[in-house]
Amino acid sequence: MADRTSTQPPAEDISLLKSFSAKAATCHARVPYLRRLPFSAVAIIMCIAFVNALCWVAVGIVPLISTAVLAYTLGLRHALDADHISAIDLMTRRLIASGQRPVTVGMFFSLGHSTIVIVTSIVVAATAAAVSKEFDSFSHIGGIIGTSVSAAFLIILGFMNVYILFTLIRQMKKLIASRVGEEEDFKIQGAGCLFKVFKGMFRMIDRPWKMYPLGILFGLGFDTSSEIALLGISSIQAAGGTSIWLILILPLLFTAGMCMLDTTDGALMMSLYTSTSLARDQIAILYYSIVLTVITIIVALVIGIIQLLTLVLNVAEPTGRFWDGVERAGDNYEILGGSICGSFIVFGLLSVLLYKPWRRRIDSQRAANAQLDRLSSAGKIKGGEGVHVDEIGGRA
Repeated sequence: MADRTSTQPPAEDISLLKSFSAKAATCHARVPYLRRLPFSAVAIIMCIAFVNALCWVAVGIVPLISTAVLAYTLGLRHALDADHISAIDLMTRRLIASGQRPVTVGMFFSLGHSTIVIVTSIVVAATAAAVSKEFDSFSHIGGIIGTSVSAAFLIILGFMNVYILFTLIRQMKKLIASRVGEEEDFKIQGAGCLFKVFKGMFRMIDRPWKMYPLGILFGLGFDTSSEIALLGISSIQAAGGTSIWLILILPLLFTAGMCMLDTTDGALMMSLYTSTSLARDQIAILYYSIVLTVITIIVALVIGIIQLLTLVLNVAEPTGRFWDGVERAGDNYEILGGSICGSFIVFGLLSVLLYKPWRRRIDSQRAANAQLDRLSSAGKIKGGEGVHVDEIGGRA
């Protein structure tokens, strides 16, 4: 009994944590623009920002400032890789469809991805001369594994979202055809039958923290210049006599930068998909869900196909102009990632601008249909009364 009570946190600590959380939530609710985001999303972003600040405080006491800035920048750039953004967006949507509020999808995926980078950086720094000869073969094998997992994951989830898109379009047609006032009782359904086909695979990722092992699989590739550059920096610093404990700061800064953007991406995606301003407007929810699903499908299939073609290029080594283009696309993943972020912003703004005229046309159409229904029902009542009078007159 004593052991059980000793393992529990003190009541004072629990009350202090609750009091701090309540005060933070109150401050969050008072900020005009910040309160539009869920408090959980803001909290996780602030925690990651605090960790980033601690990393920079640690860097300030060692003579590695310029190298540390480079490592941190590489982490920020790597977070914009297309496979990161696609995987985080797809799994955020799937977990929301299952009734969760997955704020930490991006954080766990980034931590899993960076685990491979941290471990390998330590190994490279510890055995810089010995491992340099064997790294190329390991990188090739890891690239095949990582690219295969990433491409299969994105393509399968892309096709799942194609089915979800058709489901959303059917629901939109039913909702538009319904009577005014009935949309409040309309239930929007989530992922469809393809989830049952692949449930053996996706059952393992039913919580945000399970994105960690998926991030590890994605990180086996070492297929981006940022990861190779970080390992090269670690090797150079080790060869120059820098302590391995100081070199460890470099992959930690890389992780801090990557985790900062990936966590923000996942939290903002969750906030967008669960916006309370759309909670009572089923038509608006379906409208923006269709727009975002279309973007998700395009991004997932394009990136997945590029990764699949890159895998074929690395294994079979075909030649030609087409494969030269595939190689250039694979070498510019950061541009693709930035384009994905830009596409979400551009298409999001376009969908907002086009929503009001589209909604006015839909509302006028529904109002006209409702008026026709009232006229037809009134005609039936009048016709029924006429028959009754005729029958009475006939009897008379």
